Amino acid sequence: MAARMEEHKGDKGNDSSFNCEDAGLLHDSGRKGRVEHHVLGYYRRVHEALQDGFQETHEQEMFLENVFKQTEEQEVKLCQNQTISRILEEILPLGKSSQLLTFFKGLLSDSETIMYDRFGAHVLQTTMTLSLEFAAKQDEADAFNALLLNLSQSVRDQLESVVTDTYASHVLRTLLQVFGGLQVAEKVTRSKLSREQQQRDLIQETRVILENRPETYQNEFLLLQSELMKSKQLEVTVKKSKKKIQWALTLPDAVVNPISSHLIETIIDVASDDILKDLTETCFNGLLLKLAKTPVANFILQRIISKTVQSESMDQIMTELTKGFHKILAANNTGVLLQLAETCFLFPAHQETFVKSLLEALKGFTPEERQLKAIILIGSLQSFEVLFPSEDDENSNSGTGEVKPKGIEVKLHGSLLLQSLLKFQNKRIVVNGFMALSTEELKTIICQPAGSYLLEHFMSNERIKDKKKEQLINTMKNDLFSICCDKSGSRAMESVFKMSSIKMKTIIAEVLAKKETQLHSDRFGCFVHRTCQLSQFKHRRNAWTSIMTKDDKKRKLFADLIGEAPKDTNRTLGNRKKQKNSSHHEGPS
Repeated sequence: MAARMEEHKGDKGNDSSFNCEDAGLLHDSGRKGRVEHHVLGYYRRVHEALQDGFQETHEQEMFLENVFKQTEEQEVKLCQNQTISRILEEILPLGKSSQLLTFFKGLLSDSETIMYDRFGAHVLQTTMTLSLEFAAKQDEADAFNALLLNLSQSVRDQLESVVTDTYASHVLRTLLQVFGGLQVAEKVTRSKLSREQQQRDLIQETRVILENRPETYQNEFLLLQSELMKSKQLEVTVKKSKKKIQWALTLPDAVVNPISSHLIETIIDVASDDILKDLTETCFNGLLLKLAKTPVANFILQRIISKTVQSESMDQIMTELTKGFHKILAANNTGVLLQLAETCFLFPAHQETFVKSLLEALKGFTPEERQLKAIILIGSLQSFEVLFPSEDDENSNSGTGEVKPKGIEVKLHGSLLLQSLLKFQNKRIVVNGFMALSTEELKTIICQPAGSYLLEHFMSNERIKDKKKEQLINTMKNDLFSICCDKSGSRAMESVFKMSSIKMKTIIAEVLAKKETQLHSDRFGCFVHRTCQLSQFKHRRNAWTSIMTKDDKKRKLFADLIGEAPKDTNRTLGNRKKQKNSSHHEGPS
């Protein structure tokens, strides 16, 4: 071990220590982060030594003391090197509080450079988190607190540039969690690229480091939050004859900037329910529709909606957004509508309003006959006039949509919206829309990637009567073979067959058995042929019926055991943090 420690003293002959400045660390190469090769070699050997480990604790302490000594007055320059910065992040947690304190002071000697540096910002984040841990243990707490407050002051002085910078914005995130007394999961404080490049275990869960935050921490957190949410002052010259431009007509710069908007999303993510309610009312009251229409800010709104659990907040969101669904559709920010539909599942009182507002935006609510086209309208996210053009449409009051649609293209968000609506208590309009589909329309929908899942979710919904499911199967009987020979259609029919009752399985098998040979030879149809066991159906009908009956009983048994968590609840829309009980489902349709 002694020999290895001697090796890590460097290449300076018999000197007792390796001095980075003598080795040429300050060599001006004109390239930021560039160091001499033997300096880089020294830190690589340090990394190797740490990987090998130490037999005695005092050996490691002596080793680290020497390493930290070499970093003094060179902290910023070392952290700007990609390789060395990562090695330093490994070393810092192993140091003593006094060593970390000296290192932290060195970083803050040029805080502006280190905050905006691609690699240095990561080292600064690590140092800040470790400082909080030492402060929590009362190890030189006052000194660490002073440094953190100095850094916060520096951040606030240049907040406008910090929140829009790729690297400095992460420093601000970490500063917020430090003053919150937390260490947040690194999926929040590190970029995806940074997490992928880490060679250590990442912090997966948020943990409380400081239970009782000092008053200075609380005040600084609130100060940062307040400064962050302020918009940049508008410099507008207006004529006396014009009305004064109101704040409510604008959106804060922070929510429309691609970089800083991620910071806002993070704040919303970690905020408690009460804080989120206050934040929404204070900063976004009256602006929700503007958020929904804005390319960047609509993602912040989606995060707000997904975190909403208080009925008062949901009331405000619905009041502001439902009147502007057509504007959201025009902006093509349909993710907002999808997230709102998911959240409405937890608030049954708003479900009927959501469906009505959505169809009104698509010109499909009145006349009432247009509601029969709900599947086509919502699935394609196109208005009635666009899909069903008619010369005398303006003078027609029938609104029956007898003219064939120009072309049905089921979009991903349209499909997901319909899947969400199938979970609502009152799904009458959606179910009737399925029942009203013609054979041609049904085939067109099923033979599209996004549309194929609609059939599956309809058939798997336990709240829809088997009679209506059988009616849908009968509607597609004439085109069942061609559907099964389609890539998307075959996948859907396989799934539908497995979840169908014995009666519906028999209907499907009888139709397909007529073209059993052609189906077996088709590249996609062969999968349906195998799933339906058509050969056995044709030649050993009783055995086929017995097997399918047993499978049906098993399916129902397992459904009873697990409470039949509907496949459409979690399959494509993602798990909600909280699943409501069965009272949120309607009775059989």
